[in-house]
Amino acid sequence: MLEINADNALSKPYLMILLLAGIAGAMDAVDFREYGVFTANQAGNLVLVWERLTTDPALALLSLFSLVGCAVGIVVVILMRLWFPYFVQPSGSRSLLFVSAVLLIVTALAGRNLAEPVRELTAGELEIGTEAWWAAAASVSSSAMALAVMGTIFVMVGSDRAHIIAGTGPFIDTVRYSVASLLTRDQDWVQKFKAIVWFPIAWTLGAAVASLIPVNRGAIAALCALTICGIAVASRRVESTT
Repeated sequence: MLEINADNALSKPYLMILLLAGIAGAMDAVDFREYGVFTANQAGNLVLVWERLTTDPALALLSLFSLVGCAVGIVVVILMRLWFPYFVQPSGSRSLLFVSAVLLIVTALAGRNLAEPVRELTAGELEIGTEAWWAAAASVSSSAMALAVMGTIFVMVGSDRAHIIAGTGPFIDTVRYSVASLLTRDQDWVQKFKAIVWFPIAWTLGAAVASLIPVNRGAIAALCALTICGIAVASRRVESTT
């Protein structure tokens, strides 16, 4: 139940998982640009909560909302698969991608207006308990939930881990495997390197696109949601009837 493999549910599974990793990188970038909070890089939030607790408690609590939203997203996938065996099946796993997309639409609607220009929050701009702060909290937590759902659906792709919402681990492994393959000329290390190297690349490309183009965060979230739906539909793998 917990080790679902994308190979069983998606056509061109490695490519589709990389696209999802790019979406996670894009949302992490725009969420940090807008609110100073990560919604995929939860290790960063564990630092930000304490770093901002005394200087800007409103943003510190947004980091906490992101952490909780991520945990809830993981629990949602586990419970849905436990209570409804359909979601363990390939078709059910693809259906869970639509859950992630719906949550990103909530992210877009709960945050600032889609037509607002791109801008960053300044320190102290949000006050705890205000309407704007609650909208930010809802938007951040739903974004974190969406990415956590997306990252929990497929844990494996072939014989390798599917690093959809984790950027640091695959980056470390990329360097480690590349150095090991160069020094030892061992083909096992070369294969490991080839399996992992595209995850940090996809992640950073998604972040680069979202950071460099002057598009509102809500529009980016909506575009990511549509892309996830497209992946769920277009990469449908035809199950064997034998």
